[in-house]
Amino acid sequence: MAQINYFEKLFYPKTIAFIGASEKRMWQLRGYVDRNYQGKLYFISKGSDKIYDIDCVKDVSDLPDGIDHAIIAVNRSQLIDIVKKCISKNFATIHIFSAGTGEFDEEGRKIEDEIYNLLKNSSTRAIGPNCMGLYSTGGRFTFNASFKADPIGKVAIISQSGDLTERFVNNLNYLGVDFSVGASIGNSISLNITDLIQYLNDDDGTEIISIYFEGFSRYHLKEGRKLYELLKKVSKPIIFLRTGKTDAGKRSAESHTGSLTTSNQIWNAVFSQTNTIQVRSFEELIDSTLAFNRYKDLLPEEKGILLITWSGGNATIASDLITQLGATVPEFSTKTKTKLKKLIRFGGVVNPLDLPWKNFSDEYSKIAQIAIEEPYIGGVLAETYQPFDKDAWDNYFENLLFLKDLCNKQRKPFFLSLPFTDYQDREEYRKKILETGVPVFPSFERAAKAFLNLYNYKKKLQAYTHENRPENLLG
Repeated sequence: MAQINYFEKLFYPKTIAFIGASEKRMWQLRGYVDRNYQGKLYFISKGSDKIYDIDCVKDVSDLPDGIDHAIIAVNRSQLIDIVKKCISKNFATIHIFSAGTGEFDEEGRKIEDEIYNLLKNSSTRAIGPNCMGLYSTGGRFTFNASFKADPIGKVAIISQSGDLTERFVNNLNYLGVDFSVGASIGNSISLNITDLIQYLNDDDGTEIISIYFEGFSRYHLKEGRKLYELLKKVSKPIIFLRTGKTDAGKRSAESHTGSLTTSNQIWNAVFSQTNTIQVRSFEELIDSTLAFNRYKDLLPEEKGILLITWSGGNATIASDLITQLGATVPEFSTKTKTKLKKLIRFGGVVNPLDLPWKNFSDEYSKIAQIAIEEPYIGGVLAETYQPFDKDAWDNYFENLLFLKDLCNKQRKPFFLSLPFTDYQDREEYRKKILETGVPVFPSFERAAKAFLNLYNYKKKLQAYTHENRPENLLG
């Protein structure tokens, strides 16, 4: 028998069956119908004869054998029977949307145990239960119709939270990031995080892997070693948000997905011995994905940041924050100071550069060019603001484009900080900047964390080669 490529069946299926289709689930079905999915779509519905002009059948037994992928959205009491039917008809993959299994109560655990054993002894594989499902731009379908359909991007998301998957994709779509695939995997009793990372590492269409992870299911408690060995070999940036680090977080993870967390000491060892980038908040996961999407091939050589601000107060706050995070705001050399003094006639010639009256002038680009050429500057972080009129905006925008091009030539990443506000014109301004490819962050602190993750990834690549890796702490 030929080997089944389960992930091709998941993300690029030629046939999809939706078991439990109904008028109430139109919000789910839209992500398959409205995306111009090119394969054959089947709806199984007890109460409807036709949905979206697609004829419905009443039972799984009415479907042809060998369906590539099925979504199961039924009451938990029906799950075992439905899974048995899918297996008997040689379905390649299933997505168990239904919740109320291992994360819920003892009865749910029994149902989940039975499903696990059925799958283990079959050729069918599953994601879930208790998850939103899949997003495939190339496959032309998504579990959430609000996600961008085009273009096909290079970022993949693996998440144990459906809601966070939605927020992650929608936030980054707004910021100009496009996706290859996404998977909300819930309780992960069959295919799990290790399987997905292996596939995505081999996938030519994916260059960056972002992960929200709570813990392994009780069926995969020995998976940690396999994951660790895989992470040592991964050739792509993995940005990893692990939760369940505290007693409260562990309780939440178990009630959310039934996941069993592992000790912080073991995870810290894993992150210290691999190229994986550990982030500590959902916002940092978004910000770092944005940064890697733009600058994966322009990693900073130094951790010094050139700060360009609108206000002395913000310059001081940002300098403290950046230094406390572990980056530096280095002083200019004597040679650079001498050059800058000819252009900056008021105030000190220091990093950070406080340039409120230069932002709209030709001198802005001249000052920036001198400062950015300092060899210990690894990247540029500029504070931007809402210009007061169109002429000011046009001049400032030209200066930003110059700074962007200059940073690219110097091979130093360029970030902008623009706080979110209720002002509509500022959001239009943000969108126009994002269209240029410059990543925009709501604060200096968030931008600096993203910069540092780029820098730390560069250091990991240099230090953790397969020939020169720290001693294994996992035993």
